[in-house]
Amino acid sequence: MNRTARIFITIIISSFFNKSFAEKIIIGSNSEAYYIVSKLKPDDTLVFKNGSYNGIQLTLTQSGLAGKPIVLIAETPGDVIFCGDAKVAMYGAYTELNGIYFTNGNRNPEQWKPHGPGLVAMYASYCRITDCAFNNFDEANSAYITTSLDEKGNVPTHCRIDHCSFTNKLTFDQVINLNNRTAPDKENPVVAPPMYHRVDHCFFSNPKKKGNAGGGIRVGYYRNSLGRCLIDSNLFVRQDSESEIITSKSMENVYYANTILNCQGTLNFRHGDKQVAINNFFLSDDEKYGYGGMFIWGSQHIVAGNYFSLDKTIESRGNAAIYLNAGAAGSEHALAFGSIIANNVFANNNGYAVHFNPLEDLRKKFSQENNLPYNLPHHIVISGNIFFNTKNTGYIFFKDDYPEENRNNQWAKNVYWGGQTSVATMPGLEEKQVAVSLKNGFYFPVQSNHGNDICGLPGYYNTIEGIAMKFNELLRNTAMQTPLTAEQILPGWMLTTLGDYYKTGKLNAVLAERLQRISTTRAE
Repeated sequence: MNRTARIFITIIISSFFNKSFAEKIIIGSNSEAYYIVSKLKPDDTLVFKNGSYNGIQLTLTQSGLAGKPIVLIAETPGDVIFCGDAKVAMYGAYTELNGIYFTNGNRNPEQWKPHGPGLVAMYASYCRITDCAFNNFDEANSAYITTSLDEKGNVPTHCRIDHCSFTNKLTFDQVINLNNRTAPDKENPVVAPPMYHRVDHCFFSNPKKKGNAGGGIRVGYYRNSLGRCLIDSNLFVRQDSESEIITSKSMENVYYANTILNCQGTLNFRHGDKQVAINNFFLSDDEKYGYGGMFIWGSQHIVAGNYFSLDKTIESRGNAAIYLNAGAAGSEHALAFGSIIANNVFANNNGYAVHFNPLEDLRKKFSQENNLPYNLPHHIVISGNIFFNTKNTGYIFFKDDYPEENRNNQWAKNVYWGGQTSVATMPGLEEKQVAVSLKNGFYFPVQSNHGNDICGLPGYYNTIEGIAMKFNELLRNTAMQTPLTAEQILPGWMLTTLGDYYKTGKLNAVLAERLQRISTTRAE
């Protein structure tokens, strides 16, 4: 550190013990940041001058207080760049990272691995990452953001990731991993504790990679974990990394008011019962690839008030908007049963609306190899939904290869038109044309079905502990019943960092070559 820098820092430190301290410290280099970060106190703000901070590695151990967080913020959002061999570890509670642009990294791939700490790792509770952009950072296989257990095994809770963008990630592992264990522990009878995190108003767009490469968000590891996380108001556009846009691997999570557009995957209730999806949009406006809605494992779920309109569906999964998993209850590929599908709209899907036995050969093989019973989805409450098709796609609304088996599914107040159902005529499924209107390329019913009361349906619950939402009120919230755009959720500076993949579905030559190199290295 040169003499001028030492004088500058000395002035700052002396201010800490002066009553006139303005609680805003301005720094302009890595060394200044390292010198001051361990001395921060509640309500302090560390301002990074505009510029690039090559190889900055911050470890924040100091904690703020409720209402008085320690904030690390860019002088001008987007004009502070963390690049090179950078990383941030947040061990202090009530701390915030704000306005940083992560790009042009060069971490050593040998020192990073999937499912370990992320480029930014939150080890403490009540941490926040806001107004940050992560774009094609480097070639190390890790998540961009994780909540990670500390050395004593403490699980961080109540963290928030908001108004951030995650684009052009070419490496393996999810974009965001929310953890309450260090690894899956499938035989552990002790349920992992709830996390209570929130991810909201974020933008995801990342290209397709080979294999189980890691999607947008993983919440937990296995069904013996409590999540209680809220994932809301996010926009996923060509979030194509793998077949799971979000892999929800814990109990009691809520997915609300997200827009999923032109994504080659599905929102998966993968492990963990009692999960909720309300007022989400699953859309496509081209036929370049197959696009997805939801894949549901497990029980006690509520899927309500969502809108599905897919111009082309995923052939490898069975061409549907919703897939209900067949198999053995409580297994690795858990049977879907005892859940509610209510007040959804299925509009012009170029595929089935609901598939009752997807990937059947694989599921039968798994059950046989593990000496488990193979069962079909049962006790599904299907109520108040609207199914229509004005495009004559040739698909029936329901794919059910075993209609003769009574599985105690309950149908009530559903209407359909413009296609066949494949199920026998029954009360609760009426052929009736409804008035629709064209809005931004999609057809919506003129009269919303969100007003149908679902509170009395079998298995219905109205809240999840720790998430301040009443689901019946969410369904009636018409303000959250239109798809999101990037302009609505992101600050203006971030829009210029998104690149073209989300628009075209194709990488430019430079990124395509880099993806090939990363994939080859991983295969070796």
